[in-house]
Amino acid sequence: MLKSCLKNLVYIIEHKINVLVECWKEGLYLQGITHDLSKFSPAEFLPYAIKFSTDREISANEELKWKYAWLHHQHKNKHHSDYWVVDPKNKQALPMPRKYLIEMVCDWQSFSRKWGKKVKNSQLDLTDHLILHPDTRRELRIIMNKSDVKCDENISSH
Repeated sequence: MLKSCLKNLVYIIEHKINVLVECWKEGLYLQGITHDLSKFSPAEFLPYAIKFSTDREISANEELKWKYAWLHHQHKNKHHSDYWVVDPKNKQALPMPRKYLIEMVCDWQSFSRKWGKKVKNSQLDLTDHLILHPDTRRELRIIMNKSDVKCDENISSH
């Protein structure tokens, strides 16, 4: 278990550094520093470590605990589009403030930094996976068109 916790800690720190680099370019200094701090919380840290850093198949109970951790993460971090959803059944969301929208894009771009390549349209999916307010969807397309990541009709959250 200690090995899983250490692997998760290294992953979180590496991810935070990559997001910090992307946020810094956008002038989002505080958001770059505070990005994903909830991943260090007891509600998220251990379930994430068990889900992603163990060498064994996880139990149904551990999977359920991870799902709760993921839900906690989405509802504690404003850069996740799910934070702004008010009615998932009818796909209704509040407008997402621009700074969190940019942080979301920086989060996506951070994975490019980790894997050493650009995020491709095929890896992103705006249409089916993200529930966004229409104003947010329009603003996201504008941001994506101005960034290194090009937006088509396909963008997804991780």
